[in-house]
Amino acid sequence: MTILINAILDAGRSAVDIAIFTFLPLMIVTFSLMRYLEGMSALRWVAGRANPLFRSFGLDGLGALAVLQLSLVSSAAPIAALSLMAHRKTSDRFMAAALAAVLAAAPANASFPLAGLGVDPALIILNGICGALVASTLAYWMLGRRPVSGKICSDDKADYHVAARLDLLAAINRGGADAIRVISAVLPVLVISLALVRLIQSTGALSAFTSVTQPLLQLLGVSQQDVLFFLTKCLAGSSAAVTLLFDIHKELSLPTEKIIHSSALLLNPLDLPGISILTASVPALRPVAGVAVLCALAGIIIRVALVSWL
Repeated sequence: MTILINAILDAGRSAVDIAIFTFLPLMIVTFSLMRYLEGMSALRWVAGRANPLFRSFGLDGLGALAVLQLSLVSSAAPIAALSLMAHRKTSDRFMAAALAAVLAAAPANASFPLAGLGVDPALIILNGICGALVASTLAYWMLGRRPVSGKICSDDKADYHVAARLDLLAAINRGGADAIRVISAVLPVLVISLALVRLIQSTGALSAFTSVTQPLLQLLGVSQQDVLFFLTKCLAGSSAAVTLLFDIHKELSLPTEKIIHSSALLLNPLDLPGISILTASVPALRPVAGVAVLCALAGIIIRVALVSWL
């Protein structure tokens, strides 16, 4: 019982620290900026310019913007663009393509810190964008034979509604309210996922698992550290996996090649917190989440293959 309570309390402190002091400031700034740009019709201009370039990959203008936000800002940044897509009743094909691309790309909050380990973040970001484009293309064409609901957003100027102009203070107020609403949906998921990681580490479940599967792990060339990285990433997200990577690097000085290869598999929002945060924040993504996850897996496989080839 003591182990369980300590795991929950530690997870709670970590989750609050991540949600309040990391996600919330980024979300407030991003949501406020997106609301202001929407009111000024700037997003209409950006999405219209990006649409011809990314349309062949199944992404409309806002979908492409969501991938760029994730790659250059953080894993929470695309929520604003995806929310706008849902608000404008974008078709399922474009929603699925955008979600698949976001799940397959490398978030900036996980890739940028690796510069401290001698890894070029630009390489990881470009690798992530390649995987995202593969995932979005697959998702778009997989839903091509299904009837789709909604309309195509950002393809024609007629598809846009003219948003009422907002002053800066109103945009900040609306963006802050949206950010707080998203955090209230994110925090329970973070606490539970981090508590599971703490329990796995403190109860010795990981050591027992690796002992039982030792022959298989040796055949695959997988170490106990690799299993810990993968479980941490699946249960607590890319940021937690990067934090663990830094801790282990201090002790073992991991080679740069191993870090780069691991980044292709581990640095993406395709995990329990990532999927839960996106679908909780944008409920319109839930009907297409299954297709998006499958296509994102294909995109991540392409990322791993590209890194191995290079």
